[in-house]
Amino acid sequence: MADDPGGGASSPQAGLAPANTPPPIVLIPLQTKNKSTFTVEIPRWLGWLFIISASSFLLFLSAFVAYRLMVPRFNVLPEILEDLGVDGVVMFRQYDRDDDGYLSLDEFEPLAHRLLETNETHIYDVPIEEDDHVVTLKTHFTPLILSSMSKDLNDVFGGSMNSLIGLQEWTKVFVEWKNFAAKDFKAFLPENIALGEVYGISGFGSSSEDLKGATLSSNRYYPPKLYDDGILIHRILSMFHPRVFILSRFAPQGSVACIRAYNEEYLDIVFRVHAEFQLNEPPRYPFWFTPAQFAGNLVISRDGSNVVYFRMFVPTEQKLNIDMEWLNGPREHESMEVDIGRLPLMEVNMTAPSFAAMENGEDQREMQKTDPVQLMEDLAAIQWDEEISVVEARRILELKLYPFKKVPYFNFTDAYDRAKIEKKLVHSILLWGALDDQSC
Repeated sequence: MADDPGGGASSPQAGLAPANTPPPIVLIPLQTKNKSTFTVEIPRWLGWLFIISASSFLLFLSAFVAYRLMVPRFNVLPEILEDLGVDGVVMFRQYDRDDDGYLSLDEFEPLAHRLLETNETHIYDVPIEEDDHVVTLKTHFTPLILSSMSKDLNDVFGGSMNSLIGLQEWTKVFVEWKNFAAKDFKAFLPENIALGEVYGISGFGSSSEDLKGATLSSNRYYPPKLYDDGILIHRILSMFHPRVFILSRFAPQGSVACIRAYNEEYLDIVFRVHAEFQLNEPPRYPFWFTPAQFAGNLVISRDGSNVVYFRMFVPTEQKLNIDMEWLNGPREHESMEVDIGRLPLMEVNMTAPSFAAMENGEDQREMQKTDPVQLMEDLAAIQWDEEISVVEARRILELKLYPFKKVPYFNFTDAYDRAKIEKKLVHSILLWGALDDQSC
């Protein structure tokens, strides 16, 4: 129909939208050889609206997730808060790891270990008597080299529940130096004097003694109460960190020693300790720090009244000397992570010869003495009637803890030379860590 300039007839343009209205979605057919397709044109304002809506939704979702992680999922009723008190509610939430208001058996397990003991961390204060001699021990510690671990800590871990926070924050010793009574070191003395004969030096009490050889739970935070001889080793190792377990979770467990040398007055004792540390507390999951071993040497009078020399340390001959295990969830068998690394220095030793607690009326029990020169002179002046080498003594302890070492092992190159001589095949074992200590 032709347009009517006079307005007498209706115009096709009368149905068009106003000029300021966005253009509608237009479907334009495209002809191809076999079929027709359509191109959908979406107005720009509608695209921006979709982007803004999606961004707002993602922002809201992120805020909601953060809120659920930071704020407890359950509210404590006023009457429960009144009965339990704030401390009780805080304690409950420490063990309620998923914050759902209930304790599963996995969550209750570390609390059960805690409830079965009288205190969280036991402190064993043994007084030094006036007629005793004083032994000053000093700790030396360089933290674990985090880059020696196989895992990239920056990529894998983070947040307030990071299980490795205890490791990352352990940068110094718990106690730098401490005085002990010389009589305390009687715990290292054997019942019978026999050169190279292995004996135990850790007493755990009748209840814990039965646990030797058993694989103990990793879902724990606080060491059990100790009795008798085990207290001295605990007191020494707790200078590094307060939560030390002198009965490790896995074999070999405990501490052993043998006499390396003796005369009519003194004994030279070589010992080996297997212990581990728990670096985390609730609500974080447990983190176990297990040195390869603590090697040690003690020179003491036969009656235990005088200590000439003491040193205990984590060997560093191996490239990797620390085993680490931690939980990233409540179930031990499903959430356990493992790694090994290198600890440059962990050692405790005497700073001076033992000295009288009281001298000329002066109380020296809290005095720190340092005289390494005199210490070594006193040690060198001792003449032994019978002795074996330190290497042989350590070998004896090693065979006691690891019977498989009775079969000789050789390094890679020596094994081939030996095989040619004996005309035997070579059985090669490739290990991540050492097989004859706890760093494997």
